[in-house]
Order: sequence, then structure tokens, then C-alpha cells
Amino acid sequence: MRQAHSIILAVLVLLGVAPTSRGDEAFAWRAWRNAPVLDGGRVKPLDSLARETLRGLANRAEMTDPIDGQHLDACAFYLVLLLDWQGWSEAETQSEHPPADANDYFAVHRPDKWDQTALLRVDNLELRRLLKWDSQRKLVSPVEVHAAKLVVPATGRESSLLRWTQELAKQEAPLTKLEQDAVQLADRFRAYVDHRMGKRLFLLAPSGSDADAWTTAAALLTTRWNDASDPTGQRREAQAALRAVRNAYLRGSAADFNAASQRFFAARDAIAADSPASVDAAIVDLEVAFHDWAPFRIAWVFTLVSCVSLLLAHATHWRIADAAGWLTFGAGVVALIAGFAMRVIISGRAPVTNMYESVVFVAAGVALFGMVLEALYRKRYVLAAAAAVTTLALVVADNSPVVLDASIAPLQPVLRNNFWLVTHVMTITLSYAALALALGLGNIALGYFLVGSPNKAAIDNLTNLTYRAIQLGVLLLAAGTILGGVWADYSWGRFWGWDPKEVWALVTLLGYLAVLHARFAGWVHQFGLAALAVLCFPLVVMAWYGVNFVLGAGLHSYGFGESHGAGYVALGVLIQALYVLAAAVCHAAHRRNSGSHPTTVALAALEHPLAPSIVGARPCR
Repeated sequence: MRQAHSIILAVLVLLGVAPTSRGDEAFAWRAWRNAPVLDGGRVKPLDSLARETLRGLANRAEMTDPIDGQHLDACAFYLVLLLDWQGWSEAETQSEHPPADANDYFAVHRPDKWDQTALLRVDNLELRRLLKWDSQRKLVSPVEVHAAKLVVPATGRESSLLRWTQELAKQEAPLTKLEQDAVQLADRFRAYVDHRMGKRLFLLAPSGSDADAWTTAAALLTTRWNDASDPTGQRREAQAALRAVRNAYLRGSAADFNAASQRFFAARDAIAADSPASVDAAIVDLEVAFHDWAPFRIAWVFTLVSCVSLLLAHATHWRIADAAGWLTFGAGVVALIAGFAMRVIISGRAPVTNMYESVVFVAAGVALFGMVLEALYRKRYVLAAAAAVTTLALVVADNSPVVLDASIAPLQPVLRNNFWLVTHVMTITLSYAALALALGLGNIALGYFLVGSPNKAAIDNLTNLTYRAIQLGVLLLAAGTILGGVWADYSWGRFWGWDPKEVWALVTLLGYLAVLHARFAGWVHQFGLAALAVLCFPLVVMAWYGVNFVLGAGLHSYGFGESHGAGYVALGVLIQALYVLAAAVCHAAHRRNSGSHPTTVALAALEHPLAPSIVGARPCR
């Protein structure tokens, strides 16, 4: 088993290795990307820390040097920030450590190009106006944040932004949205300062018995070691090498920089060899490969091509388009599987512990169920619907880093049970996937009603497939909800407590059970089922997204996050509702034009079966 694991790991690393994006770079920044560091409770590559830091500060993947215009990837930018800080020069000649507080950052450091570069995110328009900044600016410089003054809304007194936010952090009363965003901006400034001063870069494994006592870059560059505190001399060697790295960078000598970097890596590895900390270099390398390869991005490119190809094949009956749709869909599924395999190996757990992972897992579930239903029923509609929904989910996950945090973090204590994580969370998430597939099939069916299509066979097939997808989703949702109660009893000592997450899971289950009952009882027919498959999905959205990001209440706090993106979600729900309404209006018009019994738009759409005379229907106008 270990041999198979090693083979898979080696293959994935080889697949993930990508050439450097800029071959003309003289400084070997890329060599630093695989450096293991301790951050967020786990060992990760410096590349991951740098990406997460830059994303958190500026919501960007790379930066441009404001002086020479050079594009810097996240790792290069992170190292440049560290090496450019002027406090290290004084640290080499004095025995004092860098200032301990962000308020004193400029005491030993004159504002440089990075301090004056707009790289701190300010999302709140009201906050920008309060601080008298340009209301159109979404990024401000650290210098501006440090110097920012305001009139405190609650008291009317003048204060600096940093002092005000320190007071807010001690306040017991709930903060307003403005106050929360002000605290977040101050936190970004302090994070920027701490990273520049090397306080959050734990890059040297411990040599004592404490496996978590890693040495920061700040301590490495400023500590005065002697034979008693460093009997092997390895830390002094690492210190000398890192100082040589900085001096070579400041001189602009790429050759010396690269040579000093290798010296530092050798000293670091020598320390790690005798360290109690567990550092798996292969896992670290795999994580860098995961970033390079971006398997989920490759997956949505393939599924997008598949969706277009399958729709083209349906419209033109080109066999080559049909084959291309199948092949690209399969390639997308392979990329999804590879991406999940990499994340599972890196994290050592099931990849469904945050919103980002659940969205990607739902995309994979939709693809899986689409292939199963396609194999059973041999209808291209289901594969096209699966490709469309999978693409949409992966595109959202890939392009919403502020809302969906793609970083790999250690599990919250309540989630540290792989049995319940796999059984409950994955079952619930798979139910969302089945219901999302029903959403896609329902949208395609509504398209037929919207244009008054005479293809009754296609509508019959879509109705049957939508019904099957909802049945599967309800089965999984019921099982997942019951398993969630068992886990709640195991973790919190009660099976059911009307927690918001539990309530909305139950509401969603009852809503879809009502749809199945309405279909079984004959209350709704083809159009009604398609419309309800679309109109009920907001229940899933609320249970899945709304409880965590809008309500933000209950015992499931490990899944909570900022409500960024709520407006986009609401817009998507509104667009779907308008689409159903348009289809209902057109469906009723087609029925009237075909001589069916007249009735109101809503009732004709939702309550009456598809008239046999639909073949003679004309376009809606």
C-alpha cells in the first residue's frame, strides 16, 4: 500500500511540474517555492504561504514592481517584501529585535516603494468615504492606512484608524458592518507589517523537543547565537546564508543570490534532519505541483468544451462533435479526480471541509451522476446538463477567492473524525450534486417550453431524468440529515437542536419531498416538474451557502465566512426565477395558440399536462 501511495505521489508531482513562467528571470525565486514553512497549524511550501498572503492582502495572484515594472509571482513578491525591509540592516549591528508592534513599523524603516504601493484591499465604500479616500479605489497603500485619521461615528471624536480598531477589538458589543471592515483593514496592515518583518515566516525547523518551536525569519536574522545556544553551529550557518541572500539581492547579484540560497537550503536541511518536526518533502513538492498544474481549472476548461460540443452535436447531429463531447467530458473528470487525489494526499483528509472544497466536490458529484444516468438512459441531455453545471461550479470556485478560500487548512476539532466526515458531509454534499443536476436538466426542459418545441420525446426524456435526479438527491439528503443527527449526538450530546444548519437541511428535504409527492400524485406534470426543479434549488443554496455566509449563526461555526458574494447569489436566484416565469408565460401562450383550454399563465404552466397538440405550437410573442 505504501509503495502504491509513493508511485501515485511521484506521478502526480511529475504531472504537476510546470516550467517557470518567465524564463528571463535571473534570480532563482522559484527555488524558494518548495521551502517548507510552518503556517496555520501545518507544514506547507512557502509558495502556499505567499499565495495566501498576497490573496489576503490585495486579492491578487501576482504583483508588479512599481519601479521597474517587473511582474512578480506571489513567492517572489513575498521574498522581495522581506528582503527589502530596512530593519535587517540595523539588526546586524545592534542587539535589538525588530519593533514588536505594527504601530512602530516606520520607527526603523523609511517608507519604500512597497509601503507606497496600493496593495491593501478596502471593500467597504462607506469606510473609504469615512477615511476621505477616493470612493472608487479598492486598494490603498500601507502608508495611507498607517496615517489614516477619522471621526469615530459613535463618539464624534478624532482618532487614527489603527487606534480605533484596537479599541474595537476589545469591545464586547457586536460590531457594525463598517466597524468589522475597519478591523479587517487594520488586520491586513498588521499582517503586511508582520510578514515584512519576518514574524510570520517560520522557516527553520526546531532542534529541541518541541516540534512546534520553529524559528522565524525575524529571529533567524537577529538572534545572537553562541556555542552554548547553538552547539552544532548549524543555525549560525543558516543565519549567515540568509544574510548573504539578502545582501546579494540588494546588490543585484543574481549569481551570489542563487549560491547563497543553496547554502541556506543545505543548512536548513541539516537542521531538519535532526528535528522532531515531521516534514515530508514529497508532500511539500506535491503542493507546489498542485498550484502549478491547477487541475480544477483544467477540468472546467474540458467540461466547457464538452458542453459546447454536446449542444452542437444535438443541434447538427455531427458525430465528431458528439465524440468530442464525450472525450472532453472524460478528460475533465480525470482532471477532477487527479485534483482531488492531490488534495487528499496533501491534507490527509476528505476534501469537503470548507465552502471551496464543497463546491468542487459538488461539481465532481454532478459529473459522476451525469455519467451514471447517461450510461443508464443513453440520452445526451443529461451529459450536456452535467457538463454545464460542472463548468459553472468550477468556474465559480476558481474565480471567487475572496468568498471561497482555496487554501488547505487543518481541520476544526469537531471535524477531526474521518468516519463522520466521509459519511455525513460527503453524503449531504452528494445530495446537493444530484439536485444541482436536476436543476440543469430542468433548465434544459424549460428551454423547450420557452421556444414551443414540438419535440415531445425530448421533453418526456428530460422529465424522466429530472425526476430520477431529484429522487437520488432526496435519498442522499435524507440519509445525510439522519447521519448528521447521529454525529451531532456523538459530538454535542444531542441528536437534534434546531440549529440553523439542521433546520435548513430539513426544510430542503421537505421541499423536495413535496415536489416528488406532487409529481407522484399528478398535481404537476412535465412543465411543473421542470419549474419546481429550478425553483426549489434556492433551498439548497440557503442550506449550503446562506446559513454559513448570510446567517452566520449556530453550532456549525467552522463553516462560517464573510458574506462576500451574497449579492451575486441573490442575482443568480432572481435570474432563474425570471427564466421560469418567462417559460411559464410562453408555455401558456403556446397552449392557447394550439387551441388548448385557456387558463391563467401560472396555472396553465404548473397544473396542466403537456397538450398533445404542442406539435402545432408557434413561437411565443
